Amino acid sequence: MVRKTVRKSSDESSDDGSATTRVPSEDRTPSSDNQGQERRSLQRLQIDPNLWYIHGNSYDLSGFVDKHPGGRMALLTGRGRDCTALFESYHPWNDKHRKILRAYGAAPPAPDPFYEELKEGVRKAFPGGCGSTKMRTPTFLTLSALWCIMVYLFFVKATPLSCALSGCLVATVGTRFSHEGGHWQLSRREWVNRLGMFLGFFLVGPSMCWYYQHVISHHVDTNQDGDSERDIDVEYIWIADKLPGWLKVLSLPGIFTGSVVEIGLKRVLVDLIIRGHVGGHKVDWRLGGLALEIPIWFLVHYFLGPSTICYVCMWFTAGAIFVPNSQVAHVILYPDTNQHKSWARMQIAESVDFASESDFFYHFAFGLTTQVEHHLFPGVGHHCYDTIRLLTRDVCAKHGVHHADVSASTAYGALWQRLVAAKPAKDL
Repeated sequence: MVRKTVRKSSDESSDDGSATTRVPSEDRTPSSDNQGQERRSLQRLQIDPNLWYIHGNSYDLSGFVDKHPGGRMALLTGRGRDCTALFESYHPWNDKHRKILRAYGAAPPAPDPFYEELKEGVRKAFPGGCGSTKMRTPTFLTLSALWCIMVYLFFVKATPLSCALSGCLVATVGTRFSHEGGHWQLSRREWVNRLGMFLGFFLVGPSMCWYYQHVISHHVDTNQDGDSERDIDVEYIWIADKLPGWLKVLSLPGIFTGSVVEIGLKRVLVDLIIRGHVGGHKVDWRLGGLALEIPIWFLVHYFLGPSTICYVCMWFTAGAIFVPNSQVAHVILYPDTNQHKSWARMQIAESVDFASESDFFYHFAFGLTTQVEHHLFPGVGHHCYDTIRLLTRDVCAKHGVHHADVSASTAYGALWQRLVAAKPAKDL
């Protein structure tokens, strides 16, 4: 990886002699530990929007779209972009994805041994495979009931107080649907995940805003701020770091409200429609029914939405819960100038588990207390991460990789220091 104005190093080149097109390799791939560290900008290349770019090779997987076990949208997400990290992180259960890829072009390189050891542990812990790790039915039904209350408070009751309460549910309930649906955790049925993402994010904005920001940008490039594709979550940190601490503290109500507007209205109007990319990741209007979802969202909110003050109340309470809990596991480490041998090691270094044994914080932080494991295995249900946390900790100890697992007070204290003093956390 190359961080903006922080470090640069030379990339190693390779040639496997295949007939497929080679593009410069990037260190955000979870392949071998010998991979070069410098990120090459895909924007400088003639990227074909109809091809998939994996481990430096281009593939035409259009003939496999309807056969993909994870559904059409999951595979189409990688079209027209470097999808190496998505390819590796969403297939922990076996090596079939590597075998299938060979049928469409060059064979992918050998997997990262460190990451493979983690995957092997997950396979042993959950012998039932993918289906056994999806959201449990009682959890799904409970969240669905709370979602109905959230919508009632916002669209039917429609008072400033009820909308403020609905904002609390947006953060703790709606976020779980949109987040876990976007990671294909709700069900093995594609439409269930897509519907969960659509409904969970509905009060804030079209759900594809979230999908591009979180799944395609944040998870692939966690805490990375290169000149091309990058983590959109750290886009404005450099601005905040230039402001005095007292001003940032006074600005907290605006930060809470503005952040929710940012991931909703601003994302759809500025990034998706005008700029055509989110964090350097190009928008594909063919993906996820985006062209249909946007007008539906605007029409419903225009004709059925409450007053402007009600929206502000919802944005504020949702942001007051969502912002600290969504940032505490990553931004406290930014920027980390260390170089990482592989994508998996980078994810562990750029993430923190906090209050990992607390049921309260698990629900209050909408399941985000085990971010190390979530970033390594994003398609696995959140209720499985406590088991995976223990095996990840053991594998990290074996290989001398630091695995951060801290208390809630330590994590939130580090977040406060990161906000006020602009000091990244050290030695967590």
